[in-house]
Amino acid sequence: MTTFKSAITICGLSQKEAANYLDVSISSVKDWSRGKSAPPIGIWEMMAKLYSRIKNASDHTSSLLDPDIMDRAAMNNITADNGEYPMPEDAVSAAGAMALLAAINDTRPASNSRP
Repeated sequence: MTTFKSAITICGLSQKEAANYLDVSISSVKDWSRGKSAPPIGIWEMMAKLYSRIKNASDHTSSLLDPDIMDRAAMNNITADNGEYPMPEDAVSAAGAMALLAAINDTRPASNSRP
């Protein structure tokens, strides 16, 4: 997997959503994802800014979550968007997942064993 493909995956974007967000053709996104060509630095900068917004939304939301009292079904539908700038829908979902995982991690004692 290329770094670009990993970056769009981390941000929760499909190739189509990445193309829309980055305002490029789907064929460019596919080429970058396969390593056929390299994205311009401006594309990396846009992805870095999106990742930062996702992380900020996740950090804010995780501080509001208490997994011990949450409805288990609700855990599967958390979204996080701090409203700074509109984020793609799947990025909002990725931020929600990151928030839940961080909240769970923060409420559990450290363990040396693997699950």
